Amino acid sequence: MKKATLLIFVCLLFGLKGYSQFSFGVAPGLSTNTAYFGYKAGIVVPYVGFQYAHIGVNIDFNDHYWDGVDWVTESNDMKINGNLYIPTLGAKVFAIQKNKLKAYFNLSLTKPMIRAKAEQDGTEIEEVGEEVKKIKLFGGEFGFGVEYFFDDNFSLGGEFGIHYMNGKYDTENVYEYNGEDRTETTKYNISLAPTYSRISLNFYFGGGSAE
Repeated sequence: MKKATLLIFVCLLFGLKGYSQFSFGVAPGLSTNTAYFGYKAGIVVPYVGFQYAHIGVNIDFNDHYWDGVDWVTESNDMKINGNLYIPTLGAKVFAIQKNKLKAYFNLSLTKPMIRAKAEQDGTEIEEVGEEVKKIKLFGGEFGFGVEYFFDDNFSLGGEFGIHYMNGKYDTENVYEYNGEDRTETTKYNISLAPTYSRISLNFYFGGGSAE
């Protein structure tokens, strides 16, 4: 079944080659910058995107004081490094065309992943990395936009829509009460849905016309 599905996909890909194009776009937005790579087949452009962010914090602590007759120096350091990976899968569908203007709907889904590492005096604090992995994130965008095609290979677009993000985090605390083991569970669920606006530069190359 998997081989048959793959074969059908390959056949469709080569069948669309005559009037399809690869696409690449960059979009500086209100809160984030992103880029995508897709494949335009007729009015549909399925695409994938990726964003990455890194944060690093170094804390050095030094203290000097008298302990009786002794001059004591204490020092310690902490390093925290965090990475955010945001893969995106989406599709853009052109619905209306007027001369060089093309209006479209855009829908995308994201699965952000957070990874972190903390060290104190050169020793890793494993609990930090394990707790961060428990944070589950999911997001998506739905927007409406218009692209102005200067030619078959280049367009300038504007888009407005709504961005949805959901985060979940569960904790468990096992303790003893009246000689019995008990488990305390706390669940956090946070949702955020702001609007967004962006301007994009889109490049279409290979294949045939962008029509």
